[in-house]
Amino acid sequence: MLTTLGATLLGAFIATGTSLLVESRRDRRTAVAEWRQARRELYGAFLSALTKARGELWTISRDDQLPSEERATAARAIFAGCYEQRYQLEVFAPSGVVTPALDYFRSVRRLRDAVGQGLRWDDAARPAHDDDVVQGLHATRDAMRVDMRTDVMRTE
Repeated sequence: MLTTLGATLLGAFIATGTSLLVESRRDRRTAVAEWRQARRELYGAFLSALTKARGELWTISRDDQLPSEERATAARAIFAGCYEQRYQLEVFAPSGVVTPALDYFRSVRRLRDAVGQGLRWDDAARPAHDDDVVQGLHATRDAMRVDMRTDVMRTE
């Protein structure tokens, strides 16, 4: 009888321990999945905001009718929404992502300043600005892929 009671208690202990271990692993997997999804959304929003700003800045640079004061104001207004994404990224992303992301942010900000100061689409300086922005985008995107462990999906 004592053996039966001991075996029953041992079985209950093993079952409870196994249950707790399985639940702990499930919780950890869920937390990792939620964190990955949050980073995916953050990274997507950051890249989207800067890409949208870049496109709108180039649109302004093609407008020959826009007075210079309005051009500068419009360029600043277009870029204003990028700051929120930058600050969120600085708080939540690892430094391996933040460093290239800030470089990318600054390259788009330099484009904003140049367009605000009169850079036109057909100016000789435009390709240098575009290359600067594209290099920043690629470095940031690559760092995000490494962080998200999706860099193996890259086919370039």
